[in-house]
Amino acid sequence: MNKIIFNGYKSGDKNGGPTELAKILSLSINSCNGYNQNDIVKRYLKWWKTDAFDTGPTFAMVFQKVSEGMSIEDASIKVNKTLGGATAGCGPAHRIAPIAAFENIPTNELVYYARKEAQITHHHPDSGNCSAVMALLCRYLLKGHSWEESKNLVSKNKNIQSTWTKIRDANLNNGGYVIDVMHSALHFLDRRNSLEESLKFSGSANYCSVIVGIIQEIINFNKHHK
Repeated sequence: MNKIIFNGYKSGDKNGGPTELAKILSLSINSCNGYNQNDIVKRYLKWWKTDAFDTGPTFAMVFQKVSEGMSIEDASIKVNKTLGGATAGCGPAHRIAPIAAFENIPTNELVYYARKEAQITHHHPDSGNCSAVMALLCRYLLKGHSWEESKNLVSKNKNIQSTWTKIRDANLNNGGYVIDVMHSALHFLDRRNSLEESLKFSGSANYCSVIVGIIQEIINFNKHHK
């Protein structure tokens, strides 16, 4: 299942940062046999100090403070304050997909862990909620549900119902606000040639195409393995 997801990253992520962070998250989950926040933070910090690139500004600001000795919790809150609450980026939604492939984490716990992981860097609740939407969509698809069935299941989840409504009613644009990123990704996934069109639409910013690449890969896998 992880292989399918990373084939999706290969298709939709043209800058590489989301893929590297997803690899780190995947390694942590598999090494710890579950979600271990301390381990994830240590791995992110090691990457930040060595080979980090294309992290996005919020991640960079948070881990710069952590590298200077601040706790991850304080760093996330401090950066959110510095940015005036503008930490509703798509970084967490980009990197969360591997958690959906780890079957030892039950589906009914994915929202909790996706939100928790998002808050490592992005304090705004929209980031965590959209990360949870992404994790659930991937999980339902990996379980063999169709794209329409997966969207329907997510839309009925009481924990993120309001977020799903915000995504549905958001704007089609190539900016980095996570609600709009998810809306734009869903727009392309509902159409033919979704990946190609999303790549053109995303451009060098690489926002919604990462989401489209991952989900489209799972949908294609399901079509060919029924």
